[in-house]
Amino acid sequence: MATFTFRAAVGANDSIASTARSIDDNCATLSFFGHQGSACVRMDTIIESITRLGLKPSETSMDLFVLACTMAAADTRVDRKQYGEDGWTRVFRLEVPVRDLTLWQGGSQLLERIFRFLTGDIWSIEFRQRTGQDLYLPPAGRKRKYTIPYATDTVCLFSGGLDSFIGAVELLDRGIRPILVGHSKSADVSTYQSQCHHALKTAYPNLVPARINGYVGIPKKGLSSSEDHTERGRSFLFLSLGALCASSISNASTLVVPENGMISLNLPLTPLRIGSHSTRTTHPYYMGLMSTLFSHLRLGVSLLNPYQFKTKGEMISGCTNPALIRNAVTMSCSHPNARYHGKGNIHCGYCVPCIIRQAAYLCSGIPDPAQMRVDLSSHSLDITGAEGKDAFAFHYMQSRAKRDPNYVEVSVRNTGPLDSDVTQYVQVYTRGLAEVSTLLQNVTFKK
Repeated sequence: MATFTFRAAVGANDSIASTARSIDDNCATLSFFGHQGSACVRMDTIIESITRLGLKPSETSMDLFVLACTMAAADTRVDRKQYGEDGWTRVFRLEVPVRDLTLWQGGSQLLERIFRFLTGDIWSIEFRQRTGQDLYLPPAGRKRKYTIPYATDTVCLFSGGLDSFIGAVELLDRGIRPILVGHSKSADVSTYQSQCHHALKTAYPNLVPARINGYVGIPKKGLSSSEDHTERGRSFLFLSLGALCASSISNASTLVVPENGMISLNLPLTPLRIGSHSTRTTHPYYMGLMSTLFSHLRLGVSLLNPYQFKTKGEMISGCTNPALIRNAVTMSCSHPNARYHGKGNIHCGYCVPCIIRQAAYLCSGIPDPAQMRVDLSSHSLDITGAEGKDAFAFHYMQSRAKRDPNYVEVSVRNTGPLDSDVTQYVQVYTRGLAEVSTLLQNVTFKK
């Protein structure tokens, strides 16, 4: 099985050029912070956003972010079908320079376990001593000093989706003024983040939350001859970006990651969907591992998903500002692209997140302001086509759960190690499944 090596070169004086092995098709180097290389990771938007708020990330949190970008590059630039020994599992080696070598070497096994859980691949990580200047470099020409406009100890991930919007709304309703941190890799998502932020500024003029635009540009050329679109490791990049910001504002800060309990567990809907359809962005076991990592790195950041035991429908119906939810322009779709239909970037209506969203709004009794290309409330779907496969997968899960009362519990336990008592996880997933059942009750399936 081939091993793919991805190395991070940091700063203009990084000595990697003189110590590196010869480069072949299985070895790639990413350039950060002024290192002269062909594959440069774009982080200027993030750095500018952080600078404008007067935040000063620690060297450890910057090292974490470089590691996260390197891991994301590896995960997205090596095709599973082509290079996985079993059509899925790949083997990676990461080489990353860090300031505190002893600290990072002590966490390497934990990191390898986190990466293996997220992506299903085999990872090894080698840290080396970083040389040269500090990582935090203000953008060229930005000499003016900025200061954070308000005191806070809370950062909230802000994806442009409905769950994160509700999370921000309820923090503001409680008088908590967070910093909103959004990650994006394209304008499709950043537009919705901007629209959601504008809605919050309008609704809470006395508590306007600052927003950090977390665009990361990982090069498509100069790393590998292939790409992979499963993106199972993207949540490590999300949480690392959130930790970078949260550790900058307080020695004891909270990073809020709002996501409903059904999506958090994200059970494989059929036996064939163990792989790419089962991302683990906020799975409770993964969140626990990340909390342990943050503690080991002494970042002073606590992780919180306040909606772990709520369905999306319960989040909507229980939101403290329902007027905003009725009119919010949020994006839940996993592939919001309908330009070829002449409709702009709207919800497809038939992917797993879209199905859960439609079900949640239906059960909450609040009209969904989003436009869907496909309305599933009354439809005949071809299970062999894109518009029917996810709805039919939910139908399969509902049928299995109905025949076997223990099926959901077994599925929950199979997603990863959890506490011995999984009752609350089973209950929230069962309630979420009931919401979807209500949506799909008039759907018929055909081959």
